[in-house]
Amino acid sequence: MKRLFGLIGFTFLFVLSAVFYSDFNEIVFAIIGALSILSVAVGIFLVVSKKNKSFGKSLCVFAFAVIFSASSMIVYSEFVNSTIINKYSDKEITASGYICDEIITTDSSCSFVVKTDEINGQSSDAEIQIISYSNVDAEPFEKVNLTAHAYKNTSNPQISHRIFLKAYSYDDFKIEPTGEKVTTFYSFAVSIRQAMKNSLDMLLPEDYSTLCRAVLLGEKTALDSSVTDDFSLTGTSFLIVVSGMHLVIITSFVLFFVRKLTRNRFIITGITTITVLAFMAVTGFAHSVVRAGIMMIIVSFASSNLRIADSLNNLGFAAIVLTIFNPYAVADIGMLLSFSATTGIILWSRPIERSVLKFFHYKNNRKDGFVGTIAYYLKRLFKICVNMLSVSISAFLWILPITAIAFNRISPVVILVSLLCEPFVSALLVCSLLCSVLFICPFISFLAYPFALVSGLCSKVILWLVATFSQLPFSTIKTHSLYWFVWIGVSVLLAIGGLFVINRKFYVRISVLISISVLVIGASLDVLLTADNGEMKIYNVGNGVFATVNCPDSCSVISCGGNRASADNVTANMSESYSDIEYMIIPNQNNKYSALERFVVTKFDLNNILVYDNDIEKQNLLNAFDGNSRQTFGGNAHFMLNLSDTVTDEVICADNTMFQYIKGKNTTVLFVPTDADISNLPERYRNPDYLLIDSVPENADLISCKTVIFSGAEKQFKKNHDSIKEISPTVISTSQRNITVNLNGG
Repeated sequence: MKRLFGLIGFTFLFVLSAVFYSDFNEIVFAIIGALSILSVAVGIFLVVSKKNKSFGKSLCVFAFAVIFSASSMIVYSEFVNSTIINKYSDKEITASGYICDEIITTDSSCSFVVKTDEINGQSSDAEIQIISYSNVDAEPFEKVNLTAHAYKNTSNPQISHRIFLKAYSYDDFKIEPTGEKVTTFYSFAVSIRQAMKNSLDMLLPEDYSTLCRAVLLGEKTALDSSVTDDFSLTGTSFLIVVSGMHLVIITSFVLFFVRKLTRNRFIITGITTITVLAFMAVTGFAHSVVRAGIMMIIVSFASSNLRIADSLNNLGFAAIVLTIFNPYAVADIGMLLSFSATTGIILWSRPIERSVLKFFHYKNNRKDGFVGTIAYYLKRLFKICVNMLSVSISAFLWILPITAIAFNRISPVVILVSLLCEPFVSALLVCSLLCSVLFICPFISFLAYPFALVSGLCSKVILWLVATFSQLPFSTIKTHSLYWFVWIGVSVLLAIGGLFVINRKFYVRISVLISISVLVIGASLDVLLTADNGEMKIYNVGNGVFATVNCPDSCSVISCGGNRASADNVTANMSESYSDIEYMIIPNQNNKYSALERFVVTKFDLNNILVYDNDIEKQNLLNAFDGNSRQTFGGNAHFMLNLSDTVTDEVICADNTMFQYIKGKNTTVLFVPTDADISNLPERYRNPDYLLIDSVPENADLISCKTVIFSGAEKQFKKNHDSIKEISPTVISTSQRNITVNLNGG
């Protein structure tokens, strides 16, 4: 059967992704079951009737892959993920194990992963991410004993690596290093990574060294937030995420010199395998790198045996390897983007390249003379540029639906920026590798300086290009609107229709015209209809309140409290649409209203931070918290903030309590914190459309509202339900989901 691994691998990816991202929806399982039964029935019919035995066998294999992958996801979720979560989540645990990777430090925290041997005295092979806001006296791969309150990990990239739990340096957290270290192949790779990072830091200025570390080693945490924002806005974040492209460049560079020394196929295969494994280990076995590494090793072994490996089959085999023992690998969007982009390149890049060359009547026969030689090399350069363009276009088109759905935005300039940056990224990769390795070698460390110079120049050019394009008005288009998905659907249908059309040339022109028209009309209508949009979003954060006011051009946080375990979900949701925050207003420094402040400060650029607190000592501590510019105030302050052209936030302070009255065109929301007394609030604010609370305030009978929004854990909601009902018969809670209030639309 042709491309057996390709068929199975792609089916695995599709089914596992559908199950995981639908949150194990019953309708999805029903569709999968129906698809399997139909495929088996048609397949058996075709095989028995001998009408198309090959296609019939393919359908049967497809049905088997569908059933197997769906079953494996259920089994893994039930007996691996859920077992760990049910046993240890939201509980105090005592564990022993070792730090199984590098300790990542930032200005305000450090994080690392502990692989456990025992939890609560029982043997357990789990991994826990630890986030500490003070220095930890331990080293990578050192054995430790710890006591912590464990939470369910909700970060998909970490879940994809089987890290199902997380803990913070609060709640009676203790960690005791034993001094004993674990030695593995990966620990050796991490030591090399740390040495390479130190070399780059010593050889280059901070801005350039952090970019080199991101491109070469995949470490983005040290990058300035403005730099990561620029890459995100231009859609070129893949340049600073270690991927298959980086592995191909490094391996090609190594093999270029190896082939100068030997033509022995087996030696070349051996060196290729060692290079691939070493790069995979040094970069932390990122799924996209492992995918590329598997494919490269297969191609290398095939060539050593004088055989040609099928690209789609290799890609499918890589998908099987990555998912068969870890179905949750699909939680990593980066891996799905890697597979999608590679598929697009395999299927579309050559046809696009041929079409472009045919359009320009490309022929490149070398002629004698100086002019003929120059023309020959110019045409070769043109062909190389066309090849790069076709690769970029095909990859972009195939990842576009995933990008639009996962990140709610795309960048129209991504192809141009990537074309301009990729030559410098390639040079940066090679030169930063050489300078970081040479610098740690005795007697020849001086050879690192020329390569460091080139790395610095390439870094400067890349940063300038990305920053320049990110400032363009339409560098990013948000894709959370309905028109965008309508356009994708129309384009897909037009592409499918092209398979059945005879006059392809005319059909392509009409299809492109229709597709562009749908996109332009949809975008125009969206701008007209959403120009005055304003909404308030209250997040499900457990005990506390985290609420934002979102407008087309700005976002403001009116409270940033809640359980720390929800921080990743909240900040990730906000970052899909915004990179900076206009106002962050903190009602007081109680954890209910400020616990997630440090996460927001780390993730976003903040223009204004306003804190209400009558305690002068606390105000001074807060001002020195992270170096951000803040304004603190106390007493009976009263002022109004214009969050947008149509939304205001009126701050009313009385008796050590800060009320907030948010007003849009047609809707008002009153936010009342814990221990508030409504009798201290002026009467004109006591009739909002919505009342946002996390406990029942004193003299609540003075409030008249249409709906009460209760932000808090489910236990608190049930405990206070009867009292809340006395305020308004309509009550909704964030204990199960996020809540959105339309401020301008009624």
